[in-house]
Amino acid sequence: MKDSFFELIRLSIGTVTRLSHQPSSEEWGYLYKMAIKQSLVGVCMAGMKRYMDTYKENGEETNVPKQLYFQWLGMTGQIQEYNKRLSQCCADFEQRLAKDCYQSCVLKGQGLAALYGDLSALRHPGDIDVWALGDDKELIEWARKTGTLTYYDYHHADLSLYKNAEIELHYRPSLSRNLLRNARLQQWFKTEGKRHIVFKESLGFSVPDYIFNVVLVLNHNFWHLMYEGVGLRQILDLFFVLRSVEEAGEHAEMLKTEVRALIKHFRLQRFAEASMWIMKETLGLEDKYLICQPNESAGRFLLDEIMQSGNFG
Repeated sequence: MKDSFFELIRLSIGTVTRLSHQPSSEEWGYLYKMAIKQSLVGVCMAGMKRYMDTYKENGEETNVPKQLYFQWLGMTGQIQEYNKRLSQCCADFEQRLAKDCYQSCVLKGQGLAALYGDLSALRHPGDIDVWALGDDKELIEWARKTGTLTYYDYHHADLSLYKNAEIELHYRPSLSRNLLRNARLQQWFKTEGKRHIVFKESLGFSVPDYIFNVVLVLNHNFWHLMYEGVGLRQILDLFFVLRSVEEAGEHAEMLKTEVRALIKHFRLQRFAEASMWIMKETLGLEDKYLICQPNESAGRFLLDEIMQSGNFG
């Protein structure tokens, strides 16, 4: 039934147009459980709706249990509402930082959700990650003055500024326990990061560009694989980041060339190769979006870890 789940994801993201068979009511129960485990309830709901619409057009019945359908639909509605609230908080928090002369951008989360296109409101939301450009000690002090600081470390500070919306204020966008990789990452963020921030009028806040996002998501996913468990939600984030290169038009190939050099520089090549195998073989990503050659053995290992651990292990 694992193949049925991958097929439902591909239907949801549009890399296939229909399911190869009609799942039984038992299969739909399994698909729902897998969607919960991988934090893909909203995204997979889009695939289910497409599946049901196809059968309705032909005047046929489906095997989707009614109780399961409404339960799934209810969870999806909650995801949509929460995404809307988080996006409003992102815009407000950036304005708060700007008022005190800190440039910032939203990392992952609502910034990546915007790359999902029609599925943007269906991405399972987490907390709000914001990178503020500034000295770490100054930013920790700024966070303390809000009266909502609950924790801080080398990487970020936690704030409970908004109800039901936790904020991670990053003074370092990402990190690694490999000392060489970490030194290279921090140097790149410090010297090059600023030029990769873009304000999106449609969102009301700033986000990283394609190059920054590829580096950020690959390193973030690798961290999760090593320490916290990586799930298909994180892999799907990479899928939409890779497809976003289309926005660059004639400059797309130049951007991919720069990304390839950075991946080697940060020693993420093998993990990228494993990820590209999943992108192509599991999610159906076209070759033109791949940033390196897929590695099947590494990809199968990564996929096995993903299916065992799920989102955050």
